[in-house]
Amino acid sequence: MTDFELAITSGGDERIELKEGNLNKYFLNPNDSEGLLSRASCTCSPLSNDVKARVKASFKMMMSGEATVEDIRIKQRYRMKALLQNSSTTDFNIFFAPSGSDLCYYPLLFSKIINGDKPIISLITRPEELGTGSILANTGKYHAEKTQILEKVVKGTSLKKDLEVDHLLFPARTSDGNILDHKRKIYEAIDKYRDTHAIIVNLVIGSKSGIEDSVSIIQDGPDDVTWVIDLCQMRARPKLFNELLAENCLLMITGSKFYQSPPFSGALLVPETYAKNILPENINEDLVQGFDTVYSKYDIPPSYRKLRGLFNAHENIGLTLRWEAAICESENLSKYTERESTFAISNWNRRMIDYLESKACFELLPDQDLTNISILSVKVKGVNGFFNAEELKNLYEHLVLRGHEYQDQFKKLMIGQPVSYEEHAFVRFALGSTNVRELIESGHDMGNDFLLIDVLEKIVAIMDKDR
Repeated sequence: MTDFELAITSGGDERIELKEGNLNKYFLNPNDSEGLLSRASCTCSPLSNDVKARVKASFKMMMSGEATVEDIRIKQRYRMKALLQNSSTTDFNIFFAPSGSDLCYYPLLFSKIINGDKPIISLITRPEELGTGSILANTGKYHAEKTQILEKVVKGTSLKKDLEVDHLLFPARTSDGNILDHKRKIYEAIDKYRDTHAIIVNLVIGSKSGIEDSVSIIQDGPDDVTWVIDLCQMRARPKLFNELLAENCLLMITGSKFYQSPPFSGALLVPETYAKNILPENINEDLVQGFDTVYSKYDIPPSYRKLRGLFNAHENIGLTLRWEAAICESENLSKYTERESTFAISNWNRRMIDYLESKACFELLPDQDLTNISILSVKVKGVNGFFNAEELKNLYEHLVLRGHEYQDQFKKLMIGQPVSYEEHAFVRFALGSTNVRELIESGHDMGNDFLLIDVLEKIVAIMDKDR
């Protein structure tokens, strides 16, 4: 592998490392997009040819000394703001992190700065449909076996001794698959813990199956809690980002979902109205201890001189390159009108539903109309009932590693990885930015999407015989 290819898979935890056959845990090589048909867009995308030259140019600049990680990231922050911000938007700052899970530590750090030793309680919605490690991270524990700073940590142990974080979980669905509304229960929990804890409410707009918590929970709710919105899928229009920033919310985003950058890359948008609370002069090394094993000084915005000065000056080239890929892709999509993109996604959704419903082995989850239309979630069934989580895991692996055996157009086929809830599980078909552009340019040709469904149907039939 070249130095550039090695860099793409560096600067994160063990999930991005290549294993047997130069594949990561998703059976993907992040440097190889040739012959790939993907409707996954769930942290298993390779570096696309459309952005590779621009990403390589940034790598060469950093390697030659023409630019530093700091230089590149300053420009990236401006470009991200240009894509998300409008003239009336509350100004915001951008904090980087190696992954979406790593973003979860920031609200805990901010709470320690603002509230001192007051215990924290984290209210977490849709836990089954969040990123791997999010629950551990939201409760102040290491979610992986290494960080960008440390080569070895003990997964599940606390970042720091005095980081006391309780949590409450609010599940995504009933046993029948219907989406749950937790607004009342969240308010009850806030009332119960308001006097004893610093409260962080973690909502999600775009879970793994596209569930979107209602913005009304924030608009109708109290302003003495920290609202953190998981927008990591990035399946939302800039208008929503602006509305949430105006509500003083912290917004978590990643570049490796809808914008199909190689895994992993995270960023937290912090409105200026909130940021003024985390700039006290009494910040010291003891306060950031533990958090400095996760974040680098270059993850903190340059204007936070006192805070960033307490962190390691580690230059994460891999993370910088992965964000460069995501930003380049988002700029590519921005060349199309919102109307063009919206129609491509809605047309895809309608025609995919029709085709999936024509297949006896697929059953759409309930409440599809309550989820983001760029994701379709389906249960798989055979003669003896629905496939369970383990069977869907084997189905996914069969498709990715052997799907090429059932057609001669593509070298690798991918869909969204299986997700479990209660005793059930489902797989996903999802569009990413590159897919949307391809649909627009092809005149909305759905041939590849139908091919993917047909191949999956054949594999289901083969596996069903062995159940």
